Amino acid sequence: MIKLKPVEYGTIKGLEIYTCSRCINDSFFDSWAISWATTEKKELEETKQTFNLTDKNVEEIQVWADKKLDEEKLGWINTFSDLKTLTEYKEKFFPNDADFEILSISFPETELNKTLDLIKPTESNSGEIGIYNKLKSKEIDLEKNEFLGYDIIGIEISGDFHSFHCNDLSSDLKDKFGLKINEFGLFEKIENWNEIKEFLSDPMNAEEVPWFYVKVNRIKI
Repeated sequence: MIKLKPVEYGTIKGLEIYTCSRCINDSFFDSWAISWATTEKKELEETKQTFNLTDKNVEEIQVWADKKLDEEKLGWINTFSDLKTLTEYKEKFFPNDADFEILSISFPETELNKTLDLIKPTESNSGEIGIYNKLKSKEIDLEKNEFLGYDIIGIEISGDFHSFHCNDLSSDLKDKFGLKINEFGLFEKIENWNEIKEFLSDPMNAEEVPWFYVKVNRIKI
């Protein structure tokens, strides 16, 4: 669940991008919502202002979120296990906020096993990130989904992820691979994925993380 905000840099300055990456948009559920996570004071104050929250609101959210994490209804980071949990969160803590979008991402079935191998925990003391947990269940798209387009994301070991927009690569990808971007700031379709992935794997072009293409879906509740 995100709040869209205009991009502040590059060739896409001023545009709203329908990406789940919190590098670009504000997430209603983030690390500040977890009691044991470290959040800088400045970041917390900005979050409270963005979502019109008080200290008491934050504390109530943390109590709820800690419990849901224990129940495996939430995943690290920004991941809800199901629509019921997300709806409960929205209605309980943001009942009057109409400025939001509920977006989900889904990976191509042909890339699923490869994706799981690339993002599975590599250390015995590392927990499973939310995206990995969701992919393990191999759920199909929800019926309420509205397909918006394709994003290209790079996943960090922490579970956070970038969009290709974080590196302002839209012009490069359009020019080099003939991709077209729609009104949501997403690609209409993805072709020549292996060539695109090779381009992104160059550290001169993007972060040195595994890159994937995903469907972005809008969910209505």
